[in-house]
Amino acid sequence: MATFIACRTRTLSPAAQLAAERAIMERHPEEARPVRGGRGDRVTRIAVNIGNRWPAAGVRLTVSFLDGGSVALRKRILEHMNAWSKSANVRFREARTDPDVRITRVDSPPEDAGYWSYLGTEILGAEADEPTMNLEGFTARTSEAEYRRVVRHEAGHTLGFEHEHMRSEFVRRIDRRKAIRYFRKTDGWTPEEVREQVLTPLEETSIMGSAGDEHSIMCYQIPGEITKDGQPIVGGIDIDRSDFAFAASIYPKRGR
Repeated sequence: MATFIACRTRTLSPAAQLAAERAIMERHPEEARPVRGGRGDRVTRIAVNIGNRWPAAGVRLTVSFLDGGSVALRKRILEHMNAWSKSANVRFREARTDPDVRITRVDSPPEDAGYWSYLGTEILGAEADEPTMNLEGFTARTSEAEYRRVVRHEAGHTLGFEHEHMRSEFVRRIDRRKAIRYFRKTDGWTPEEVREQVLTPLEETSIMGSAGDEHSIMCYQIPGEITKDGQPIVGGIDIDRSDFAFAASIYPKRGR
C-alpha cells in the first residue's frame, strides 16, 4: 500500500482569487469572454475555466526556490515536476525574475510546514514574495521514491488537479469520527482541517474526468482503519496511466 501523503491544498482569499483571475486573463486574453447578466457586463472570465485549471493552450510556468538549495537539488525537483510533460503540454523552468511558482522547504511555523500547494491558477493571486508550494525537508539525499510520490503530486496541484480521494465516491467510504481521530493523531490536524482536506467531497460540477482513480498520484492513501468497510483506499505513489491520459486531454500537445 502507498505511504500516506500528508498534503494540504491552500486557498486564496476572495480578493486574492479575483487578482488571480485578472492575472490569467492578462496572460491569455484569447481565452477570455464576457459573462453577461446582473448589472451590465461583469468582469470577463476564462471560458475554459473549471476550478482553477490553466488555459488549454498549455502551461508554461517559471519556478524559483526561495530558500536556495544546490544546483543538483533544484534540477532534480524540476525534473520531477516536468514528469507531467511526458503526455501533456506542460513545462516548468527555473527563473529568478517574477517567478510563477515559488518553492520553500520549511518545517516551521506549523501552518507553513509539510507538503502543500495552491491549486492551479490560484498561484497568480499569492503575494509575490510568498511561497506557492512547500516541500518540507527535501534535500538531494531524499529518496527517489519520495520525489516521485511528493514532488509530482504537488506539481499536479499546481496544474490544477484536485485531491482524487475527495471525490464523493471515496468520501462516502470514510468514517468521519475515525478520520478526525486518526488525522489528529498522525498529523495534528484540527477537526476543521480534516473536514476540509478529507471529508468534504468536491462539487461534481467543479471537476472534470471520469470515475475516480484510487491509484492516482493525486489520491491519498486512506487506511482501512478509518473506512466504513475496513478496506483501504490504496492511493498512488507515482503518476499512473490514467493520470497521464487525463493530463494530455486537459493540456494537449500540439498535433493531438
